Amino acid sequence: MKIALLSIYPDIQSYGLRSLSACLKQEGHDVDLIFIPKVYTERYEEQTLDDLVKLTKESDLVGITLMSNFWDNAIQITQKLKDNYDYPIVWGGTHPTVRPEECLDYADMVCVGEGEETLMELTRKMQNKQDYYDTKGMGFNNKGKKIINKIRELPGTKNATIKSLDQIPFQDIDYESHFILKGKNVVKMDMAMMESWGVFYMTQPTRGCPYKCTFCVNNTFHAMYPHQKPIRKRSVDHLIRELQEVKRKLPWTKLILFDDDAFFLMTVEEMEDFGKQYKKYIRLPLCITGATPITLTKEKLALLVDA
Repeated sequence: MKIALLSIYPDIQSYGLRSLSACLKQEGHDVDLIFIPKVYTERYEEQTLDDLVKLTKESDLVGITLMSNFWDNAIQITQKLKDNYDYPIVWGGTHPTVRPEECLDYADMVCVGEGEETLMELTRKMQNKQDYYDTKGMGFNNKGKKIINKIRELPGTKNATIKSLDQIPFQDIDYESHFILKGKNVVKMDMAMMESWGVFYMTQPTRGCPYKCTFCVNNTFHAMYPHQKPIRKRSVDHLIRELQEVKRKLPWTKLILFDDDAFFLMTVEEMEDFGKQYKKYIRLPLCITGATPITLTKEKLALLVDA
């Protein structure tokens, strides 16, 4: 299948979309990653929308990721593409997870929750011309009738097909199959453009959060998965292999960013192993955003300082 995945965020990190792209490529699909960064208060130029129409002409499926503040831009793009083609458009990300029925007023499909297993199953069924309206973790608008299926088990839990986060391929950083907004036009990404968007690399060693803060989407996730372990961790070896690959493929990288919610829930033993390997193989400045006071200890911090 030919698949186009669109990121409308103001940067090109988009960890979730890059992870989905890697999984779909591993399944044998031809995937274009299209980054059209825009401040959410601004709408897209007509030239940009026309370029998206041309780029997605051969697509069998188009996906758009969005948080709530990018609602208007997602609608603008979706309506433009629907004016030209009848391929299905799927929305995923935070807002479709929280408000799937609302999103089905515009999108043909929504992906609810973490989407790797869900998108792989959906595209297999589409490619084999099977009925896909029963796909877990998905919602559909079928000729005006909205269908919201059961939630899929979280990747990395015992009842999921993906029983360990280590089974998920490293996120897609193959810029030769990427496109980027430059001025009003969407053009093919090259090494210079990739480098110009920043010298840091963002990844996530863990998924989930132990807290249920009411202002955060994790509050909704806890309610969605009441009987599943919310925190899942990648192994230290898997994480270090990813960073080694990044140093080879993106040699301009000057900073590593861990943008997850629960990195400091790693055990002291795991943190010690990580520190030793990071110091030996990576040796780049490290920024960690998910440090809450109850999980950050002097012992763990000391290990990272040493690294």
